[in-house]
Amino acid sequence: MKPITTVGVVGAGTMGSAIAQHFIMKGLPVILVDQQDAFLEKGVGHIRSSLEEALQRRLIDQAGFEQILGRLHCTTDQGELAKADLVVEAIFENLAVKKQLFAELEQVVGADCILASNTSSFLISEIAADLKTPERVLGVHYFYHAAKNKLVEIIPGEKTDSAIVTALENFYSYYDKTPILVKDAPGFAVNRFFVPWLNEAARLYEEGFGSIAFIDRVACEVFGVGMGPFALMNATGVPIAMHAADGLAGELGPFYAPAEILCRQVASKQDWNVEDNSLLNNGSDREDVVTRRLVGASLGVAAQMVDEGVVDATSADLGARAGLRWPVGPFELLAKLGPDNVRDMVESVFSSWQLPLPGCLTAAGAGALTLDWVTSEVVGRTGFIIFNLPDRMNPLGEQVMNQLDRCVDELNARDDIDKIIIHGKGKAFIAGADIKFFLDAMAADDLQRIQTFTDFGQQVLNKISSSSKATCAFLDGLTLGGGLELALACDYRIGTRKSVLAFPETGIGIYPGLGGTQRTPRLIGVGRAKLLIATGQFINAKQAFAYGLVDAVIDPPFDWRELADFNIDKPQAGRTEETPEEAAFAAFDGDLSNPLLDREGFEKQAKGIRRKAPGALKTAMELIDKGRDLDLAAALQLELDGLQTIFASQDAKIGLSSIISGQKPVFTGK
Repeated sequence: MKPITTVGVVGAGTMGSAIAQHFIMKGLPVILVDQQDAFLEKGVGHIRSSLEEALQRRLIDQAGFEQILGRLHCTTDQGELAKADLVVEAIFENLAVKKQLFAELEQVVGADCILASNTSSFLISEIAADLKTPERVLGVHYFYHAAKNKLVEIIPGEKTDSAIVTALENFYSYYDKTPILVKDAPGFAVNRFFVPWLNEAARLYEEGFGSIAFIDRVACEVFGVGMGPFALMNATGVPIAMHAADGLAGELGPFYAPAEILCRQVASKQDWNVEDNSLLNNGSDREDVVTRRLVGASLGVAAQMVDEGVVDATSADLGARAGLRWPVGPFELLAKLGPDNVRDMVESVFSSWQLPLPGCLTAAGAGALTLDWVTSEVVGRTGFIIFNLPDRMNPLGEQVMNQLDRCVDELNARDDIDKIIIHGKGKAFIAGADIKFFLDAMAADDLQRIQTFTDFGQQVLNKISSSSKATCAFLDGLTLGGGLELALACDYRIGTRKSVLAFPETGIGIYPGLGGTQRTPRLIGVGRAKLLIATGQFINAKQAFAYGLVDAVIDPPFDWRELADFNIDKPQAGRTEETPEEAAFAAFDGDLSNPLLDREGFEKQAKGIRRKAPGALKTAMELIDKGRDLDLAAALQLELDGLQTIFASQDAKIGLSSIISGQKPVFTGK
């Protein structure tokens, strides 16, 4: 496939201008096309306004502002799209007009240019039906605000070339979007279950089962969201909800048809009054009914989609989290509420519309609802383990660790591979452990749960370190805490310009418990290991290469599968000699009154170290000292032996809670 180096966007409206903004912010030149200069000027105004906001928030500087805008070329001449490698159509929703535009684009662009539509209303196969080259046409459905929202649904048409689909998945991932693959079906994936959630809220209000304020409040509590359905309709535009429901009803039946009260609200040209506590039809606030119907409508439709092969459960959940900013997707919520309860809710809602219960909600079909957060794939003689929680930065929790264990066992058992590469999707390799898991266990006074998880985690990492295959961690992003410990269990580590490595544990009241205090000094020396763990210093790939933490630094590939052909010629090829300061740090015992912290040259380190949890810091340094002369198995056991003590401390609660609250921890030393 030809690399995508120039992007064309047709349509300078709200969505088109935001799509263009995303690309120019990522360094790609964009040709923005519309029929009139006035439309282009308005679109550029949207982009300028958004960038000025970023400038005020110091996300970019003035030079960056100018550079970004300098990548945008606006024109009314469609012929200029001949230079584009990808053209995204974002014009108004009219099928005949879209078909005509694509026919024109086909005559203008190069033979290897990819043509994509941002439609939310029409099937991609319909748009491409009359084209000479439908194999290069697909859907790329963005979500508002397209420059900021991570989600992009990629929708192949009936004749779309699978190589183009893979290329677009890699392209969007490379440029920091979260793509999910969706079948060409009405509503695609996320809108298919989200719009009924909005519409069912309107029906509940209309039928007197709750006020607007009450329904929003229940929805927020049950789904864990920050805005209820009425507030969300106000934010995105009440007419959009009605038109989306009407479009789905035309394709899928009356269940999706907009509620009468929603249509009347649109006709009034008013937003919903989200503070309104009044009830219609002499009704009453019924939390049970609101919960049952909101869950039944949205999760029932999500299950329908899985049955129909529109999207898998894992991608549906990722779409809800990345696109709608729901904390959990429909199928994680199903597991939380209980499959039997959800099945009863769906059956209650669907039966009133003569809709069958989705097969995947029955005991026989439950396997289709597995959430695959860690998967494996084989390319040539290389096995890959892929972490797929990009929006959460791939945290290590109980389910993730179980799935990692399964993947390691599967690949270790294969005779047709020689190496295993571990990769995390999104901005992180693995950004540490699941903090909420720790806090939930501590709140329940169930420290044994943390102990069991960590015991098992060490067993899994030991399987990696003892594998007969060559193992390698591809650290293309944040690699923190448990993620770095997993990487250290591998034979090799590859960094990129996106790599950021750190042990932040002592700054949140705990210590590295998955081998960090033992494998690190064995790899890079005691002084450097203590320095990294005591300071929590964040280092880039260049620094990690010099420390010997990574064995090679490469440019991030567009397709992670290209790593199958990559070989490391010499481990720790960039490792430098310890500086005198690093060597001296081997004597640090974790005591904040240690004279070492007052020595000249240690001012910066000392300032950071004095903000750490004293108990966790001292324990971490002791673990390094006690384990350095033991065999690795005995040394790793030291970490496990002290685990419940550290998690029972007040400082652990303070430090871990600070991650959730965003406030700086103030440790007590207890």
